[in-house]
Amino acid sequence: MRAHNLFWGAAIVVLAVATMIAFVWKGWHSRQLALRLEQLRAERRELLDEQDKLRARATALSHAARIKDIVSERLGLVEPTTPPIDVPAIGSLGSPDSLAECRATGTEILRAMHSRSSSGQ
Repeated sequence: MRAHNLFWGAAIVVLAVATMIAFVWKGWHSRQLALRLEQLRAERRELLDEQDKLRARATALSHAARIKDIVSERLGLVEPTTPPIDVPAIGSLGSPDSLAECRATGTEILRAMHSRSSSGQ
C-alpha cells in the first residue's frame, strides 16, 4: 500500500511541476508575442509613412509642368507655333487615281500653308 501511495504522490508532484512549467511558459510566450506585435506595429507605421512619402513624390514627379520641362530640356521638343493642319481623308490607296489624289491634296496643303504665312498668321 505504501508503494501505491508513493506512486500517486509522485504522480501528483510531477503533474504539479508540469502545470507550473506550462503556466510559466505560457506567460513568457505571451510576453514574447506582445513584444513581436509591438515591433510589427512600429514597422507598419514606418512603412505607411514611407508609402505616403512615395505617393507624394510620385505625384510631384508626374506633374504636367515637370513633364513639360523634361520634354523640352532633355528631348528638345517645343510647343507648336502654328495650329495643326487638317488633312482631308483620301480614298482607297489601291485605286489608280490615288497617287494623283495624294499629289493634289499635298499641293492644296502647301498652298494653304503658304497663304497662311503670307497673310501673317
